[in-house]
Order: sequence, then structure tokens, then C-alpha cells
Amino acid sequence: MKTEKLPNKEQDFKVWCDYCCIRIAPHEERTDIGEKAYHPKCHSKLEPVSGTKKKVS
Repeated sequence: MKTEKLPNKEQDFKVWCDYCCIRIAPHEERTDIGEKAYHPKCHSKLEPVSGTKKKVS
């Protein structure tokens, strides 16, 4: 009986950095925030988002 070979999804799965749009290699380190992926250096370049702002009077 023959069995059907399933395609290897890991080879087809490619990830791009949301900051610089360069592909992140499978062996390369990456930072995942939500559904977005970044190189560690690109993630450090992002501006922090603060929930509160101080009012100046």
C-alpha cells in the first residue's frame, strides 16, 4: 500500500522582519511580538508605545 507524502511545511514557512522587510533565516534569532516578527536589532530600534501621556499645564 502506498502512502501519500505530505509537503514539509517548515521548508515553505518563511518569515520577514516587519521593520526592515528582510527575511529572517530559520537559524537566525528573532523577536516575536503578537503576530509580528523582528530581528533583535530591528526590535530595539522601535519606539516604545506608552499608554499614558503627561499633561503639561
